[in-house]
Amino acid sequence: MIEPAERTASARRVLGPVDATLVTVGAMVGSGIFATPSSVARDAGSLGAALAVWIAGAVLSLLGALAVAEPGAALPERGGLTAILRRAFGARTAFAFGWTMTLVLVPSSVAFFAGVTAQHLAAVTGRSVPALQSLVIVAVAGVNLLGIVPAARLQSGVTALRVAALAAVAVAALALPPGVAPAAPTTTTPTCAGLFAALVAVLWSYDGWIDVTSLAAEVREPGRTLPRALVAGVGVVAALYLLVVVAFHRALSTAGLAASAAPAAALGARLAGVAGARVLVALVALSTFGGCLIGLVSGTRVVAAVADDAARLAPLGRTDRRGVPAVATVVTVALALGYARVRWFGELAQVFVVGAWPFYALGALAALRLRRREPGLARPFRTPGHPWTERAFLVVTLAMMAGFARENGRATLLSLAVVGAGITVFPALRGRAG
Repeated sequence: MIEPAERTASARRVLGPVDATLVTVGAMVGSGIFATPSSVARDAGSLGAALAVWIAGAVLSLLGALAVAEPGAALPERGGLTAILRRAFGARTAFAFGWTMTLVLVPSSVAFFAGVTAQHLAAVTGRSVPALQSLVIVAVAGVNLLGIVPAARLQSGVTALRVAALAAVAVAALALPPGVAPAAPTTTTPTCAGLFAALVAVLWSYDGWIDVTSLAAEVREPGRTLPRALVAGVGVVAALYLLVVVAFHRALSTAGLAASAAPAAALGARLAGVAGARVLVALVALSTFGGCLIGLVSGTRVVAAVADDAARLAPLGRTDRRGVPAVATVVTVALALGYARVRWFGELAQVFVVGAWPFYALGALAALRLRRREPGLARPFRTPGHPWTERAFLVVTLAMMAGFARENGRATLLSLAVVGAGITVFPALRGRAG
């Protein structure tokens, strides 16, 4: 097993506060904000209820960010949450997280974002979606292999551009006359089940706030930078999302938004006809490309961290002279290309939701456990409202996972099977580290 000093020494601390914040924002702003407002409008039934759901998702994401920020700042090692789980619960738990991320969560998210990018590029270019999807995956892999600095610079530029463009579109939409509701509205009276389903969709749109912790070993002054990047990133995205949601409801009307299968294109058409629709389609492609890029950059650091607990997977942990986990990148890209071709790929997106959040909850639980077991651990950042912040995040997360399991039993069982397989094979893969 690789010691913490070795893991940290092998990385280069090159990301500053602005880069780290843009990583958080870039990881969160993907395709969700363009598609989710429609389903939330159907479930919520009104702008007020929809805004309440989006605000609740922002608060829950902020609670999670605050909970994980404390142990993340105290343990700025590669893999982020992997290092936190290892310190709090041992190597087996850390490996279960890394195994799940390696086998399903990272490659499926890369393939998903690349697929959405390809669908929107195909609408503009007329080229084949499968070919474009493979091209996007290979392109982001090439950028990742250049090193963290070129990848971070491209990601920062793409993030700044899409945030500015999305804000400009929202402001322009707010200046339009209110949209007229369709003759047959599809909104319904909100129910607890409907609002809960809307919250799950919103949390998927906010997901990605934890990604910057995976790059902890490559962040300058992580004790200060990581907490600020987490909190600032969630705050910026929450404000942007609320602005966009209000713009959607005003420009298309709540009923029109609920009835729309492609709300981004509909909003673009209201702004500037066919040309506006094409611009919004291109903006969606830009956003999902950025999500694909940062998902691969941060995700491969978690994949590489699997080797810290499993000696037989040591090649995954090796880095080249640029500090890039090249083998982990190649393995992740190969799996992403494979997942992009399977018919049950849609289920992998559901597994991503139910597979990641239990480990987010464990991250908050780890913060509580480390406070109790290691009171002397140097903590550059302390979670405001401890221990109630962590407890609130745990309660809501557990409720969300229980509700998701009731509605998506097959995806839940598949996720549990992947985690269980990791726990089972851990002793064999640990090798001499045991």
